[in-house]
Amino acid sequence: MMNNKFFVRVIALIMAVSMIMAMTGCSEEPNDTQDLQETTQPSVRPDSRYTVKVINLAGKGIEKCAVDVYTDASKTTRIYRGITNKEGMVVFTAPVSSDYVAVVSKVSEFYQAETQYAITSAATDITLKAGMMDEYAMDNLQFRLGDPMMDFVLTLPDNSEVTLSQLLKDKKAVVLNFWFMGCAPCRGEFPSIQEGYEQVSEDVAVLALNPVDGTAADVAQFQSDNGYTFSMSKCDPRWEKMLNIQGYPTTLVIDRYGDICLIHTGELNSTQDFLNIANYFAADDYEQKFFKSLGQIPKAE
Repeated sequence: MMNNKFFVRVIALIMAVSMIMAMTGCSEEPNDTQDLQETTQPSVRPDSRYTVKVINLAGKGIEKCAVDVYTDASKTTRIYRGITNKEGMVVFTAPVSSDYVAVVSKVSEFYQAETQYAITSAATDITLKAGMMDEYAMDNLQFRLGDPMMDFVLTLPDNSEVTLSQLLKDKKAVVLNFWFMGCAPCRGEFPSIQEGYEQVSEDVAVLALNPVDGTAADVAQFQSDNGYTFSMSKCDPRWEKMLNIQGYPTTLVIDRYGDICLIHTGELNSTQDFLNIANYFAADDYEQKFFKSLGQIPKAE
């Protein structure tokens, strides 16, 4: 009898404990304090892989440029420094931000970099434009096939000024023809250049530059006497050394991207010779290539 009563009491106690645990058990849902702690924790910005590419107007990478990246435009905190590879590229990892700026230095003397460039996305292209030609450039630099041509200013016989940058805004190519008045082959090719120029003047500019003899007035008189409508100018004798002119006449082409793409020494024998140059560099499907002579340029079919 005692055992039965004891057994009943134990069962009752177990049931009572079970009911209490059921009524006071832990809920899976967070309380108000937990919610507050989770929402007030600071967020951590994830890292992102950034690619910066330094290119020229043709879209080709420029190597060996120094690229410094700063947290913002104040440039007080630098987070990265690198040198561009053969593709003109540097890659770095940093917290995601739209405030980063890049400073490009150790740039070729042919180019001019701005003070800073915004990095607003994971892939940023920085396009360098040619610098302005100055006394230093004329005394110390020598341009070769494939180099970017620095911007320049020339005074024409009517005292107006022309710049390379303005010509390239309006034209697809600029032909520089180097000549002098005592050069018979130079004078001999001008009628062919004139005839071809009349057909392509909307797309191609011609500058006939004389670094050797005569005065600006002599050049103006020569142009007037012969009725040439392309531009002619007396230029500084240093152009001859700067562009490594080996003989006269020499025809040089600056393409739409501002690069020297043809250096041809010798007379253009016909109007078609000039048109082959003009049509190639003014073509809608033009792809940049470099030619050491007129004979290397593909002829239109």
